[in-house]
Amino acid sequence: MVEKGDEKRVVMTLCPLHTKILVPGDNLTSIIIKGIEEQSAPLEDGDIIVIASKVVASVEGRIVRLSDVKPSEEAYRISKETELEPEFAELVIRESEIVYGGVFRALLTLKDNILQANSGIDSSNVPKGYAILLPENSTKSAHKIRNEIYQKTGLKIGVIIADSRTHPLRLGNAGFALGVAGIIPVADERGKKDLYGNTLKITRRAIADNLACAAEILMGEGNEQNPIVIIKGAPVEMTEEYIDESQMIIPQDQCMYFGTLFK
Repeated sequence: MVEKGDEKRVVMTLCPLHTKILVPGDNLTSIIIKGIEEQSAPLEDGDIIVIASKVVASVEGRIVRLSDVKPSEEAYRISKETELEPEFAELVIRESEIVYGGVFRALLTLKDNILQANSGIDSSNVPKGYAILLPENSTKSAHKIRNEIYQKTGLKIGVIIADSRTHPLRLGNAGFALGVAGIIPVADERGKKDLYGNTLKITRRAIADNLACAAEILMGEGNEQNPIVIIKGAPVEMTEEYIDESQMIIPQDQCMYFGTLFK
């Protein structure tokens, strides 16, 4: 917080951590702590660590060799329509609760009550001939990493496991939070007043998603090798409560997109 007279401004800083290519069995918490120690700014209470979901999945061994996947007839059909490899399409089918359809190289899926492309499966940033799934349970992973950092440092920080996705009718990817620990992920503004005294009716701010978006700018999507971003000074509410993914999900019948288009 920076104060100047009666003016108060929040100054938020983001610092990416450059890492080696992470592989199954790596100790992610130790890599994070070592990377922070090599930075000029030490980790402090209230800092937030944003971690790309794919590195979490990598160390958890969530990498699949496509030649080991036997495609179904449905996967072959989808492959012809979207130009996805049949083996990749099969993985998407297996990991999805619902596959709604697709366009070139992308299937719209529902997984864990989240609409996303290809059920979060990716064939980039893995060796050729492989695909990487999402972490088995991003919420548990976030809390595990937070607890391990507390045990090693005594610091109470926030952890966000982040991925990227597109938004309806918007070009390009943006970050969002898959799993959160240590912070309240959504700020409920309902009942508050706006600048003109109007009462906010439905407004809730996706704090964790917004922080994931900010971190995504520094993480990149290619060969940057910046899968971890430390955020300092974020105006968030810290918590010791167990945060699960349900606290970031809106019921389907209340969702403007889902409730309107998928009735």
